[in-house]
Amino acid sequence: MISLSGLFLLSLATVSRFVLSPLFYFLVSVAAYIVFTVLRKRHDYYLILIAPVIPVFSEAAAILVGNFRVGFLIGSIVCIITALLGLGEERPKEKMIRRLGLPKKTDRGKVVSLFYTFGRVERIEKVNMSQSYAIVYNSSFHFTVNIPGSGQVNMEIPLEDIEEVAVHQSTSSSDLYYPSLRDMFLPARNIRQIGKSKIKDYFLVIRVADDSYSFYEEPLTVLRLQEEIERERDQIMRK
Repeated sequence: MISLSGLFLLSLATVSRFVLSPLFYFLVSVAAYIVFTVLRKRHDYYLILIAPVIPVFSEAAAILVGNFRVGFLIGSIVCIITALLGLGEERPKEKMIRRLGLPKKTDRGKVVSLFYTFGRVERIEKVNMSQSYAIVYNSSFHFTVNIPGSGQVNMEIPLEDIEEVAVHQSTSSSDLYYPSLRDMFLPARNIRQIGKSKIKDYFLVIRVADDSYSFYEEPLTVLRLQEEIERERDQIMRK
């Protein structure tokens, strides 16, 4: 049913290309692709893979029937970019899913995206954190590490080897930053500091023997991952 909803959104965007005006096509198709991309974790991977290609075929078909217009092309380009952004996020997750041999398509939603670094972190501005994907599966904590020259490498920590898992809060002072007219057209340079004199960051810290690993994301994500690790680890210890 969930995959059917994704197929419906892609079909809606495609059909609107041939029955609506360029303006309404832009509004309908872009909205459909945004919803599709937001809900991408619930769709089959093959739908995410073909989503950027569909507007290309639509435009090719429109040229053959003499229905090409620049307004339609703009809408299709925005749809393609939106779909590619979602695909870029899901491709590393799919590699992890296949490498681990996860049995269900719902496991895609269990793989979380966060930032990683080795050791403990006091302030995020002081370290260079890389993109990582993580999941608790088969009595182990799996996560990816970006190694120069090798790309994303899978790491595995047995839950029984984890000596400590905790969420560390870091509070730092900053100058107040107020949005400017520039921020309406370009990415905000200090978005984390908008209207804040103090910034609170939350890190999931996992300690194994003498090694520590820190993961950064929004509080809900790191707290949920901490709870899952502790729950699975306690079940293993009770056996």
